[in-house]
Amino acid sequence: MKIKILKQLFIRHNELDNSRQSIWFLHGFADSGLVYKEVFESSISKNLNVYVVDLPGFGVSPIHLDYISIKKQAELLSKIILEETREQQRVNIVAHSLGALIGTWICQTLKDKINYYFNIEGNLTEADSYFSSKPLGFDSAIEFTEAFEKEIFEKAKSEERYKRYYSSLRFANPEGMRNWSLSSQEYVAGNKCGYEFKVLSCKKLYIWGDVDTSADTQAFIKTHEIPNRLYAGVGHWHMVENSEFFYRDINEEILKTR
Repeated sequence: MKIKILKQLFIRHNELDNSRQSIWFLHGFADSGLVYKEVFESSISKNLNVYVVDLPGFGVSPIHLDYISIKKQAELLSKIILEETREQQRVNIVAHSLGALIGTWICQTLKDKINYYFNIEGNLTEADSYFSSKPLGFDSAIEFTEAFEKEIFEKAKSEERYKRYYSSLRFANPEGMRNWSLSSQEYVAGNKCGYEFKVLSCKKLYIWGDVDTSADTQAFIKTHEIPNRLYAGVGHWHMVENSEFFYRDINEEILKTR
């Protein structure tokens, strides 16, 4: 694994080869690129240029004062991806949870440059904001962070998937989390984010499990015939809970498009 800093963003990557496609991994609310650490040992890393991003205010990346809102951060990532892959082949996007709003907007902006978009339990309906809406119930970012860290720490005592999440949460900037929460609400309201994903013109797949996906979102997937893959018995963090099959299946899907 190698590191590069692009426009204040900390990005992990493998050995890059401009003759290959790239794949960009975006984390969710209060998380970091740590959630995707297994990708560097997977078949994906052998076939594609892998970029794992710490988004502004999360992981090692500081808050970027010119790109505070989640929508603005999508604009920043779109610019970075376009510049970084100018000499490379097409781009694939993998985005998780609330970070999938950014993934969707990148696909809207880059359009024909996108080969495949994998949305991992991203927000399709209002019911998917069970973590990212929590800051709205507190008077300050610090108060929210203190309460949220205690909540996740308790879960981490008994659930392995929350141990990884807690590690990233400890690095998350309180204002960065609050910024995401406040600036995402208008796109979550009325399931707008789900309809935006639905009409994307690129090849796409919604990845979900039946442990944490809400009944509303399951109904949305069925009603709107969203291209999807269900992993039974898997929770919200497929790349942690189901890493072997998760990365294998993504690699195989991309290989089909060549």
